[in-house]
Amino acid sequence: MLQGKILIWLAATIVLIGWDYHRHRDIRKSLIASATFVWIATLGAFGISMRAILPLFAVHYLTVLAAWGALIVYLWRGIYLRWVFLLPLLTVAAYFGLNFLEGSRYE
Repeated sequence: MLQGKILIWLAATIVLIGWDYHRHRDIRKSLIASATFVWIATLGAFGISMRAILPLFAVHYLTVLAAWGALIVYLWRGIYLRWVFLLPLLTVAAYFGLNFLEGSRYE
């Protein structure tokens, strides 16, 4: 059920990037949006390994949603918020740090 919703969001984002390119004919903006989308999707998929630490897992998906929202803001307004796209990376670093300090008890 959740996977179907995720696929709908992914398809909608791809369509939105294509629609923005069709409307503005700005290849640079479309390439930046596409690369950012791949970045967000990769970090979102990596979050599945964080399920062992449920609070960190929840924070990770909230930061992925914030990054996706920032991508939509970039497509609509042209404002690129770089720091928001790095937030999911901080949760991944926290996960690796906890595994390094505490061992693999979270697996």
